This record gives sequence, structure tokens and C-alpha cells, in this order.
Amino acid sequence: MTKYIIALACSLFLSTTAFAQRTNPAPDRASDPVQGYPITNQIRANAFKVFAEDFPNENVGFLHVYADPNVDPKEVYLMRGIPVSSTTRALLPEKFQRLAKTMNADLYGAAAITGINENLYLLRMDGPLEDRIEMFAIRGKNVKHLKTLAFRKCSEGSCAQLDTYVTDVDGDTRLDFVQLKRVSTKRGDRTAKPVAYVMDKNNRKLKRTKKLDLPLESMNFYDPAFDNQ
Repeated sequence: MTKYIIALACSLFLSTTAFAQRTNPAPDRASDPVQGYPITNQIRANAFKVFAEDFPNENVGFLHVYADPNVDPKEVYLMRGIPVSSTTRALLPEKFQRLAKTMNADLYGAAAITGINENLYLLRMDGPLEDRIEMFAIRGKNVKHLKTLAFRKCSEGSCAQLDTYVTDVDGDTRLDFVQLKRVSTKRGDRTAKPVAYVMDKNNRKLKRTKKLDLPLESMNFYDPAFDNQ
């Protein structure tokens, strides 16, 4: 009887050992996709908050947006703005990060104006050879470029210039954008026909329109040689 018990015990031991040896190891999860955590969303939200704080709020009635190549410290220039943070630079679309490097531009938060259920952010790019003002909005998880509002670039005796007037032309309480463009040379100016844009209330996209009665008699190009606005 004793021999039978010992034999049974040995058999159970060997079976248990064999079972343990056949157990599959834990799967390697190194290649599994990384899971997101709420902290990621919080970091992004904080970054957008920093971005928004870099742009001073501006109430728009009849705003002339233009690029001033040489801002005088005593000049009243609504687009002067404040230097933006590294966070704001990093949130810009890559195309405009590259453009800023190409221009060797200093970046300023010029203004935040009220759009349709969002703020529209005007960024001034001040470079040695070119100046620009670009408009952005925070859409979803990204900063999206909406429109170039102004630029001035001179080379070999000619200057290309774009100005924009931001106002509510048709009285629908939504901002409209009227753009003036010209090329100036020693022989004179070549001026394009003014172009107006409205913002669609459903998708918040800018679309060109010919239906507005534009107050063109009140809209003029900025002239750095004579104007000190």
C-alpha cells in the first residue's frame, strides 16, 4: 500500500511539472499601439490656452489690416502685437513654421477677433525683407490657417502689397473681409479689383462673394511713405 501511495504522489508531481512546463509565456505587448490617457488632452488644452493668451482681444468695427515694414515706437499700429511664446510657434501649421524660418521673421500676436463661435487669431510675421499677417483659428485638435490678410514684399524696385479691411459690410453681425492688392513700381501701380469674402455660418469657411456693396471710398492702401496710422 505504501508503495502505491508513493507511486501516485510521484505521478501527480510529474504531471504538475509537465503542466507547468507547457504553460504559454505572457504575450509580448511591445508592438501594441500606445494607449492615450486623459493627461494628453489636458496638456493640449493647456497649450491652446497659452496660444490664445498670446493674442490681445480686439473689438472690430472697421479694422484696416496691413503690414508695416518699419514700425515706429511712437506709431499707433493696431497690428503691433506682442512676441509669441515657443508654445504658440510649435502649434502653428508646419508650413508656417517653415515660412517663419525662411523669412527669418519675428512673430507677434497681433489680435484676437470674434468669429463664428470662435476667436480668429491674427499673427504678424516681421521679416527683414517681407512682412505678413496671417489669420488662424483653433479647430478641433489643431491650429488651422484660414487666410493671408496682409503682406508687403519689395525687391528690385517693385513692391507687392495686400491689405484687408475687416468689418460687417452687410449687417448680419458676422465679419466680412475685403482685400486690396497692388504691385507698385517706379512706373506706377497695378491695382487688382477688390475681392470680398464672407464666412459661412455653417462650416465657418471663407468664400468669395460679389453680393456685397463695398464701401470702397473708405478703403485705401497703407502707404509707409506717407501714412502713420
